[in-house]
Amino acid sequence: MKSNNKSSFFDTFDLLDQATRNKIEAAWEEVDFAPLEVICEQGSPPDAVYIIMSGAVESVTHSPDSKQSRLVAVMERGDFFGDLSVFTRNPRLATVRTREAARILRIEREEFLRLMRQIPELGLFFSFNLARRLHSTSTEAHHSVYTIDLTGNLQRFDLLTIVQAITSMGHTGELRLNNSANELLGCFFFRHGRVEHARFGHLLGIEAIWQGFVESASEGTFNFRSVAEPSAPFPEEHKIDVDSTNLLLTGVGKRDVYQALPQTLRQMKGQLIRKAATLEWKDDESRELARQVWDGISDQPRKLSDLWRSLNCSAMSFLDVVMELGMSGQAELLVAAEEMDESLRPTE
Repeated sequence: MKSNNKSSFFDTFDLLDQATRNKIEAAWEEVDFAPLEVICEQGSPPDAVYIIMSGAVESVTHSPDSKQSRLVAVMERGDFFGDLSVFTRNPRLATVRTREAARILRIEREEFLRLMRQIPELGLFFSFNLARRLHSTSTEAHHSVYTIDLTGNLQRFDLLTIVQAITSMGHTGELRLNNSANELLGCFFFRHGRVEHARFGHLLGIEAIWQGFVESASEGTFNFRSVAEPSAPFPEEHKIDVDSTNLLLTGVGKRDVYQALPQTLRQMKGQLIRKAATLEWKDDESRELARQVWDGISDQPRKLSDLWRSLNCSAMSFLDVVMELGMSGQAELLVAAEEMDESLRPTE
């Protein structure tokens, strides 16, 4: 688990003398995994312990019928997994797969147990972390008796309505949106009723919130669960600091403006091309985004959809900049005639 419940293996490893480190190194095997590759499967035998040397992995549990899955944890360098199953001899409780290319240290079960017996510092390290995880699990189970769990259908409730309900109750917890294939669309963490972190599609932070508000999902489900911290880490630089009232009011405005845009723009049709030598921009709030869009079309025309996906901005924020570039004559949106809305066709 990402490391609220673990300390780094390498912090302990670096404190050991050279002879002890050599003994541990001789026991492990370095294995490279490609992005999205499965390292071990839920239900598989407990044959080894794994330590992450580089990259990031995620732990996912599946329902008995395999129709539902849940992200349990994200792990990075110094985190480890598989020790609980090795100790208990029970099958693995979760599937672990890479999020990006990763190098993993694999220690066979018998070798791991031998090291635990021979190196007291190592035994204390794994025992301490196991105790912390078990305490965390017990605490979560105790609190779950007194917390809420909200589930519903996205056909009946949009994100704006769901967020309004959670903020009005002042709860701390995590809201997850899944599509009809049970794939994660977005994840939002609330603290005392205020959105603190957000991830929606490729977006993070406040822009993920705006995108969630304007992009309606006709199929799928939502689930809000009371937890003290997010199940997966969020970058601190994208932490949201907007009070709930302003968040909701601004969201309503952005949604209404977005829905009134021509379909060509909402579907990100066409390519954007520079028409001026340098960028001139007056609005301070959107200047950085305008510069990123401008730099993105520096060499050649760029598909609107590809350009947007390369940026951490909502579709509404992005299209605001695109339209201003067009109206000021600094860029032009090239759209095939058959893809163009009537409102965008030139008048005779």
